Amino acid sequence: MTMNEKTKVLVVWHDAHSETEGSWCDESDISDDPCIVESIGFLLPEKKRGHVVLAQSVTDSDTLDGVLCIPVGMVQKMVVLGFVAHDVPPFGIVAGAGVAR
Repeated sequence: MTMNEKTKVLVVWHDAHSETEGSWCDESDISDDPCIVESIGFLLPEKKRGHVVLAQSVTDSDTLDGVLCIPVGMVQKMVVLGFVAHDVPPFGIVAGAGVAR
């Protein structure tokens, strides 16, 4: 799969987390609230069984950075944000970017 074929997604998931901040606590202090995380990245389908795998960054030679593997049981929602364009305009010409050359 090349960079031009990757899907951008938002994944909302429940993370494992510590309920205490480095100190002792009473059992009654434990919250029932989940730790909800929102992650955006390039979807890497079928890379790791039982996981949704995202890459934060992808180069034009298809090397990856910031690869995140989220167990599917923790995923609450996934939204497709779009697809990488085959012809990416030069920096500063992207609509809404607010940056000019």
